[in-house]
Amino acid sequence: MSIIKMKSRADCRLISMLLLLTGLVSLSGCHRLTLDQRVNAWVDSGGKSVPTYLTSEEIKRIEERRYGRVLGTTLAERVFWANGEGLRGSVKLRMKLDRQGDVLRCEAQPTDAGSPPGFTKLVTDVCWSSIWESVPEGLQNPIDGTFEVTAPLIASGNTSPISDYDRRHQRADVESRFFWNNVVAKQSINAFGKARFEFTANAKGQVTHCDVTLKKHYLRPERFHSDPALQKVLATQCLQLDLQQMSGFRVREDGVAHRVVFVEYLPWKKQVGKYSE
Repeated sequence: MSIIKMKSRADCRLISMLLLLTGLVSLSGCHRLTLDQRVNAWVDSGGKSVPTYLTSEEIKRIEERRYGRVLGTTLAERVFWANGEGLRGSVKLRMKLDRQGDVLRCEAQPTDAGSPPGFTKLVTDVCWSSIWESVPEGLQNPIDGTFEVTAPLIASGNTSPISDYDRRHQRADVESRFFWNNVVAKQSINAFGKARFEFTANAKGQVTHCDVTLKKHYLRPERFHSDPALQKVLATQCLQLDLQQMSGFRVREDGVAHRVVFVEYLPWKKQVGKYSE
């Protein structure tokens, strides 16, 4: 079982750079260092070290470390975006993936007596709403190919102003969850994709126009299939929404709101909102 520590977006950008490595590596004299030291030299230098050579084993180890760090960073970031209310708490998330990166289990437990149940549920929902790349072979359980993660997640409240980037993502998350809960989750969908809702609404929150497009999910493009019937049902349900019930809903000076909302749908996302005691 792996322990994932949360990192910043800067780490995520650094990690993505590791994917560019195919054979070149390390500082002069790095051939004398251990495998972990060579890998850490690259990470700790911010990608500025200039290695001379990477063995196939080192490339595998870097990919495994990249996978774990990207997973941890992404979870932390998505929890932050979903936590627009600023809940404070500490939980331990247990997540299990199959070899393809499909989510098999999400269990969040508070690690602080004062941690509110709402934060535990939020983390659980974020987990069930996630999708991942295929798990590197070295991280897979040799028996069944699964990968189990234990990730500590702590929300201590905002200590600095939220950037415009994060504010936009928090707003998008609120809208996406509203459309998931009130439209997409009501359908029986056993597929991978992304629904794009482009709608117009009046000041009363009544939707006057709604176009729905189904798109491939970039992590599972081969598992997408066109579904005109689903597309039609989603558009019909969209027109019945009361957007005044959606947090942050507002209209322009002309009294009209025109927005585009994206909602990912995944076979296991139907577990969102279901919690074990």
